[in-house]
Amino acid sequence: MSDEYRTVVGIAHAHHIVKKSRFFGEATSVHTEVEVKDFLSQAQERNPRASHYCYAYSIGSGDTLREYATDAGEPTHSAGPPILSAIRALDLSNTICVVTRYYGGINLGIGGLIRAYGRCARECLQSATIENRIFYRNLHLEVNHSDIGPVIKLCKRAGGKVIDIKYDPDPIIQIRIRQNVLEPFQSQLKGLGIVS
Repeated sequence: MSDEYRTVVGIAHAHHIVKKSRFFGEATSVHTEVEVKDFLSQAQERNPRASHYCYAYSIGSGDTLREYATDAGEPTHSAGPPILSAIRALDLSNTICVVTRYYGGINLGIGGLIRAYGRCARECLQSATIENRIFYRNLHLEVNHSDIGPVIKLCKRAGGKVIDIKYDPDPIIQIRIRQNVLEPFQSQLKGLGIVS
């Protein structure tokens, strides 16, 4: 399984008008649901008089994949799913896209909403700078003093990084390691009698 993913750099924007309704797309990289809520709050602050704040996100991959889409008051499946489809179409992860709508007084119908939200999300994401990144996992290992050296050597051999070591009262080593080498690394730790 690959531990590389594609995501948005900075914040991407798009603007789209359909029958006097104005749609504003914003997308960025997120790693947690707390960051999702923060970005949504910022979008709401930037557009305080909007009628709807529809969004979707994708975080993680494989067994840890979490995806979510909300219509935020629009008819069911008319806003969130088209936004999520735009994220999936570009094979993005750890990405949120919010499409804010200012209602223009003319009903667009479900088909019109699907097209409008989907188009705004696609234009937003297509205008974004995209980069490849790597999924990492952080481990906190409780070890004996005599195991510190061997664990550091294993970590370096696996391409990981020792972030911190706390010595009091018992040593705890904090390690950052690529997700695709996690299982072999954990097997090697077990060989030393260390459970991660």
